[in-house]
Amino acid sequence: MLQIYEKRADNVVQKRVFLIFLGLLLMQTLAFAQSDSKITIQQKDITVVDALKTVERQSKMSINYSDSELKGKKIADLNLEDVSVTTALDAILKGTGFSYQIQGNYIIVTEKKPAATQSVKDIKGKVTDENGEPLIGVNISVDGSSTGTITDFDGNFSIKSPGNARLKISYIGYATQLIAVSNKDFYPITMKQDTEVLDEVVVTALGIKRAEKALSYNVQQIKSEDITGIKDANFINSLNGKIAGVSINKSGSGVGGATRVVMRGAKSIEGDNNALYVVDGIPLFNTNMGNTDSGIMGEGKAGTEGIADFNPEDIESISVLKDAAATAIWGSQGANGVIEIKTKRGKRGKPRLTYSLRLTGTYQPDGVDLLTGDQYTMLMKEAYFNPRLSDAAADIPEFNYITDKRVFSEWQMFNNNTDWVKEVKQVGLRQNHFVSITGGGEKATFRISGGYDHETGSIIEQKLDRFTTRMMLDYYVSDRIKIISDFALTYTDNQRNSDDLLAIAYKKMPNLAIFEEDEQGNSLGRYYEMLKAKDALEDQRNLVNPIASAKYAKNSYTTYAIDPKLELQYDFLGIDDTKHRLTYNGKVIMNVFNAYEDTYYPRELSTDNWNASGVSRATSFSSKSLAFTTTHTLTFVPHFLNEDHSFMTMGRFQLVSGTSSDQKTEVAGLPNGVEAPSAGGITPGMSSNFNRWRSLYYTFSAHYAFKERYIFDVSARVDGTTKFGPGKRWGVFPAVSGRWNVVDEPWMEGTRKWLSMLSIRPGWGMTGNQPNKDYLYVNQYSAASNYFGATGMAPNNLKLNTLQWEMKYTWNVGFDLGFWDDRIKADINLYTQTTKDMLMANVRISSISGFTTYPYQNVGDMNNKGWEINLNTNKLIQKGKFWMDLNFTFANNKNVITRMDPRVLETLNNDWEPKNAKLLQRVQVDNPFGAIYGYRFKGIYMYNYDTYLQKERLAADGDAEARAFIANFNNNGGWTAPLVYNANGEIVRDMKGDPLQMMFNYISGGTGYEFKGGDAIYEDVNHDGNINQLDVVYLGNSLPKLTGGFGLKFNYGDWALNAQFNYRVDYDIVNLARLNMENMESNNNQSQAVNYRWRKEGDFTSIPRALSSNGNFANYNTMISDRFIEDGTFLRLNYLQISYNMPQKMVKKIGLSGLRFYASANNLFCLTKYSGVDPELGYGGYSVTQDNAQTPRAKSYTFGVTVDF
Repeated sequence: MLQIYEKRADNVVQKRVFLIFLGLLLMQTLAFAQSDSKITIQQKDITVVDALKTVERQSKMSINYSDSELKGKKIADLNLEDVSVTTALDAILKGTGFSYQIQGNYIIVTEKKPAATQSVKDIKGKVTDENGEPLIGVNISVDGSSTGTITDFDGNFSIKSPGNARLKISYIGYATQLIAVSNKDFYPITMKQDTEVLDEVVVTALGIKRAEKALSYNVQQIKSEDITGIKDANFINSLNGKIAGVSINKSGSGVGGATRVVMRGAKSIEGDNNALYVVDGIPLFNTNMGNTDSGIMGEGKAGTEGIADFNPEDIESISVLKDAAATAIWGSQGANGVIEIKTKRGKRGKPRLTYSLRLTGTYQPDGVDLLTGDQYTMLMKEAYFNPRLSDAAADIPEFNYITDKRVFSEWQMFNNNTDWVKEVKQVGLRQNHFVSITGGGEKATFRISGGYDHETGSIIEQKLDRFTTRMMLDYYVSDRIKIISDFALTYTDNQRNSDDLLAIAYKKMPNLAIFEEDEQGNSLGRYYEMLKAKDALEDQRNLVNPIASAKYAKNSYTTYAIDPKLELQYDFLGIDDTKHRLTYNGKVIMNVFNAYEDTYYPRELSTDNWNASGVSRATSFSSKSLAFTTTHTLTFVPHFLNEDHSFMTMGRFQLVSGTSSDQKTEVAGLPNGVEAPSAGGITPGMSSNFNRWRSLYYTFSAHYAFKERYIFDVSARVDGTTKFGPGKRWGVFPAVSGRWNVVDEPWMEGTRKWLSMLSIRPGWGMTGNQPNKDYLYVNQYSAASNYFGATGMAPNNLKLNTLQWEMKYTWNVGFDLGFWDDRIKADINLYTQTTKDMLMANVRISSISGFTTYPYQNVGDMNNKGWEINLNTNKLIQKGKFWMDLNFTFANNKNVITRMDPRVLETLNNDWEPKNAKLLQRVQVDNPFGAIYGYRFKGIYMYNYDTYLQKERLAADGDAEARAFIANFNNNGGWTAPLVYNANGEIVRDMKGDPLQMMFNYISGGTGYEFKGGDAIYEDVNHDGNINQLDVVYLGNSLPKLTGGFGLKFNYGDWALNAQFNYRVDYDIVNLARLNMENMESNNNQSQAVNYRWRKEGDFTSIPRALSSNGNFANYNTMISDRFIEDGTFLRLNYLQISYNMPQKMVKKIGLSGLRFYASANNLFCLTKYSGVDPELGYGGYSVTQDNAQTPRAKSYTFGVTVDF
């Protein structure tokens, strides 16, 4: 039923809309002339509702009636040709028990019942929705009579009624109400949504609404309240734990950082495994000036991305598509899964203003407990003494507590206890302001929104300012033509740190002062930088003062993103489901993205001379891109007289073309106080680039359903790109899927009391992947060095004529379950995906060609397989005002290389080296990714070999004390010395009868390292007395056996409590952060754990002795071993939120429409045995999961308020 509006209200709204959007449309639209009011309907078995819709359309009049009361009423044979409206209505309503009234341009259909004869009174009232907003065009009638009216623009109505009658109030999508007429003269009426009328629907990628039970592929929808509830700066993090098989890893790059979203594991050995974002049917370009760690081998620095700048308050819903049948229509763009975002649009009615405010405090969780300055000083003296037992080696002025400046002029800066980590951390503050206005009339609806975010990071001197705005206009030229105009603008100003302050703070000497000090230890107010020198402390001298860097260095990153869109929708045939429908949709989208990065590293941060590289350095980098996307879509939906059949088909053509350019200027040696590169100085480099690209996409899709019981979908996508050469440019990606709703079979009738859904969804599809570079099939040249006095030209690349698409073939079988009217719902998915001709960048080749690498090459095949379970409830427990809901997700994924070019495989796998912290990476055909190899750690040698040998000889001479000493030694938990044991646990001896000493990397006829007391014990697997590559064993795997999450939601009246958890079970992490903070071989600060280090013979501990690597002294105490391989199993409380909606009675008293308060806490706790700061790290790629002391997830607390005016 169509909405009905008063002429007065319609005129007011249209004036407002055109005043606001006249400049945006930049065009005039003319309404089609109304046709005459002759009605023609010739159809059998037509419903009364469909007949009334036809009259409404042909007459251009608005008809008000109750869907629920006329539902099921049919006309066997309706034969009307060029008749008047009244004749048509008489024929349609004949025998239905309903009559009609014509009031101007409105027709009101009401039920006929004789009313008792009595006095008539004037009744007035107002109709609103549950939020207190007025409803326009609500049908008000006297029950049992033909008297009726409709509400005006403000929801008000006036009607004459007998004193003992009942008023019937009906409106589409709301439950019909009957209200007895009393002595009152004014009736406030609140309409409630009819949950039985509103079926659960999903907007498909075709832009067509379809019942959820008619979908043949896996889609999971997240509502807007679930997205904005977390209040994270990047709303994608709100999906963590809610969607099975989706890994979301937050970047540690500070404020405005990117988020890596990987669905069903990494699918490519190199390249982007990040999901595609689609906003209102338009793929979102990722415009970051860095990249996230999204490839299997990728470890690029995290930058920002377009979706990170998206305001969550603008989102209506999110749909997550994972299987190929769902993503195939996006071709190569959707190869890694798709996140479809539907934005909020305008709604008919009075202009409605909403304002929301969020205030958030964030802070870094406690990290590793580091040494104090005094503890560090003692450690360093010991570390320099131990290798050669030399006091001279440990005689370093910075560790000697000198108090005479004649001996050491800067002694006063090296007797402190500075907590550098504490100094660089702070409580970050974030404020988010958002305002929107929405409204519209019969011809147009609009929505304007704007947001402003200001954030200071949890690391000092980080600041982000972001402004976003979106404007949407839907203009109905006629019942066939609709024009949609959108405009989005985002401005971001991100003031970042030039250095990784937290990483420096963990390494910086804690005995060092922040500021220069006088002899009494008083600060002089100038930040202190260590003098440069080539000595034992060179690594510390190269570490900048992190506080000074934060204050003085400049790193400004500013972006502008502008995305206007103009869309035309035209219905060629019918305009509703009673006719064949042929709909054209045309879109023109422009994407403009400009980024500017300016850095300045002043003289104050270095003690080098002016001519040194990087002193007083400034850079200016700018990047600009412009893309145009043109999309033409034709959708055909035939009308079948037999409603058991439904069919729709879609064809789409899309052209994307764009250009990008960038330029960079770098200058060093600038005068003090000058920050601009254009001011002069030494110019070490200037560069510029230009790029152009084009892509073509053709898409076909068809859907058929019989009784909504048997569903079949087929689609095909053809992608063309300039990244491949002739004959290879086109990729074809078909998909087929089906669904059998078993529960609707007649023989399942007996189960429907408790089983509301049982369906099977098989699907198969192909997607693809392409390189990140254009025009790889042509030679590219650039200027070369002088050749006989002239500048020459040289090729930059080897052209790739045979490079082809990386193809992915996916099978998915899904099962949907619903119990007790969908009070409990579950979907289960089993999948397997084979990736063929995987693309890999920079493949090493023989240098005989003049080049060392291919830019890209197809190198092998990979298989991904796994399973997923989603479980949700709908008011699982309900009693009175209280109800609660639960959600659970479970998933498992494994990826295996099934074929690989042996030459490429050799380059991926590194060889064993006798070096500390050297990770042995292995990729093996028919083996899963993530395998970790290393040594088995068995403790610390308590005694030196010479000590044991001496005691053994004394024991042989009858020394009782020596015998008692020797008796404590064995290979099974007793005292230890570097002795060789055989497989039976017996000491291996030489020809003289003396025990053999354990060696490391001994080479026959050469040399090796002799283990000593205080060194790490590694298991001698083959019992040959030599720890080398033959003792390396499998230690674990970085692929979790189970991932997922669960959530709880409690509601009581106007109060709500919402909590969401996520977890991983049984996956291993290489804790390199702990390794580096316990190695005691560099001058970096160490963790408090090293206070329990081995110091003298007989010490029983798990921490080896301190050994400085200065002077190339051998040290193998931190080889990769299970000492540093830890179980990363965790359970994290992502967020906890409590909210309160103020009752409407109270809200109305203060002149508002709605008022909501909430408080939430993010990342409250993480239950884990992992010793690192944060166990939730990226996994699933070629490299094993490593903890390199990345900035952990911050904890945050938020208070917010939303006001509806």
